[in-house]
Amino acid sequence: MTARVANCPSCGAPVEFRWAGAVQTTCAHCNSILVRRDLDLERVGRVSEPPPVTSRIRLGTTGVWGGRAFTVVGRIAYRYGRGAWSEWHLAFGDGSSGWLSDAQDQYAVTFISPTRDTLPAEGRLRPEATVRVDGVAYGVTTITRAHYAGVEGELPFEYWDREEVTFADLVAEDGRFATLDYSDPEPLLFTGEHVAFAELALRGLRPAEEVGQARVEGVQTLNCPNCGGTVTLQRPGEAVTAVCEFCLSVLDATTPALKVVQSFADRARVTPLIPLGSKGQLHGAEWTVLGFQQRTIRVEGVDYSWREYLLHSGEQGFRYLSEYGYHWNDIVTLKTPPRRTGQGKAKRALLNNVPFRHFQHAKATTTFVLGEFPWEVRVGDTAEVDDYVDPPRLLSRERSAGEVTWSLGEYTDPGKIWAAFKLEGRPPAPRGVFANQPSPHRERTRAYWTTAAILGVLFVALAVVRWGGHHSGVVAGGEGWFDPADTLSTSFVSEPFQVPGRPSSLEVRLFTNLDNQWAWFGMVLMDTESGRVREFSRNVSYYHGVDGGESWSEGSPRALARVAAVPAGTYRLRIDPDSEGPVRYTWEIRRDVPRWWWWLVAFVLLGLPLLWGYATQADFERRRWAESDHAPADDDE
Repeated sequence: MTARVANCPSCGAPVEFRWAGAVQTTCAHCNSILVRRDLDLERVGRVSEPPPVTSRIRLGTTGVWGGRAFTVVGRIAYRYGRGAWSEWHLAFGDGSSGWLSDAQDQYAVTFISPTRDTLPAEGRLRPEATVRVDGVAYGVTTITRAHYAGVEGELPFEYWDREEVTFADLVAEDGRFATLDYSDPEPLLFTGEHVAFAELALRGLRPAEEVGQARVEGVQTLNCPNCGGTVTLQRPGEAVTAVCEFCLSVLDATTPALKVVQSFADRARVTPLIPLGSKGQLHGAEWTVLGFQQRTIRVEGVDYSWREYLLHSGEQGFRYLSEYGYHWNDIVTLKTPPRRTGQGKAKRALLNNVPFRHFQHAKATTTFVLGEFPWEVRVGDTAEVDDYVDPPRLLSRERSAGEVTWSLGEYTDPGKIWAAFKLEGRPPAPRGVFANQPSPHRERTRAYWTTAAILGVLFVALAVVRWGGHHSGVVAGGEGWFDPADTLSTSFVSEPFQVPGRPSSLEVRLFTNLDNQWAWFGMVLMDTESGRVREFSRNVSYYHGVDGGESWSEGSPRALARVAAVPAGTYRLRIDPDSEGPVRYTWEIRRDVPRWWWWLVAFVLLGLPLLWGYATQADFERRRWAESDHAPADDDE
């Protein structure tokens, strides 16, 4: 783009315009705020110093968004109770302009969007309220009342004498981002999207060591005004609060001379497991531990506390590690909030259509802080917290005054944390069961299922091989009778019969007409070719009657005998009965009859580990939910 040059009416220095549509600019020599009136510049104000340097982005930085190149030509800086951010004015090559929001290493590109819809008045907005604009339903995530902290460079409008401005950030379910700006009598709508720093392909950035110099003169080591102890700032240009490690005073780090904003005569000190200033490798980047806080909830008169570590990476921004009972979670803030459904025990949060079950609602209070934060943190800060679980992930919703934030945590092995930050010794073993701790029994039960399925298939295949290709069924049969008074009926010898195929078992079945009587059958299986015999016998008895009006029976008129591993050949069966009275019987020989009860026993044995796995899994889940708002004793699901 072609630069335009004019002279500053205050100091006469040349003022260069990078963007043709600029209405306001700032003289880089005398810091005068200048407004362009036709071809002339008019001085309308002067700031005592340029806005604080809190980012590597600066005037003249170039980048790309949506395939369109841009140049950073201006900036409006804001400060609010929880921190600070900048709105960078972008000039595109086609003459259009937009804005790059830069807040605690989170970025969004937006453009002013005219709309025919009536935008809600400032006082009507509430966090999580729904605002419908141009057919899109947005949810209100943050309402910020910010203080004007200065301007620099070229702007598309006059903006230099504001005191306090209200902004409302909106997010749609599909991730679209919008901001309502109440700096003018009529609210303005800006729409766009969140972007990652790397996606912008920025060039001409400020050297990292220069960030913060305009505010603390490049000094990272200061003295606590309360006790005189040394306070070291890891990010001197961006820290909003810092905590003296000696007296635990909470300090305002936004000015070169630290100011005490909260002090304590006596407090229980909490020692971080990961020392402040530690550097570690996670997610392909180096992270520095900046801050540490302990937060506490009270349930039925009992306090439960967990610890949070604030991490920062120059490439990826901020994330957290949390620890409770030596259970660790790796946490990142979500740009798009999940959708909540249901009530009571049926409450769910849907993230990418994956349901997370509600676990707990509580009021969390900050009970200890240490280190530095790019937003205001004090002991006594409170927030309403709702946790939703889908192990190993944890969704957390925090609501404080004017803001609702969602974060996504993933249960992390303590050994991974120790290795990442090169901590000495071994991590303490986790205690109990945590809300999103993955069950160690789940994978074991899945392994049982896999093993059982494989063995089951092998058993079925073995049964098919064992009986599928062979002859089975009745190979011989007949009838006989015995009368102890008739000597001619003492024995019975069958006609020869064939047993084909491989050696297999023979099952001899007897069916008698015994009625309140017993009989004994001696049997001989004779190989007609080799003369080999096998002898076996069976007792058969069957009695029944009525006693005291109730029927009873004992025994059975049937009997069965099995002869194992009978080779193929020609056989006869000899039967020698003995009985106290006449008896008629039929006999039947079956070859290779399956003994299915062995297979039933095998499948039962295979099922025992599955039952054990399910029992241990159920006990683990019972212990998990015993710590929730939906304890199993009260749960009808």
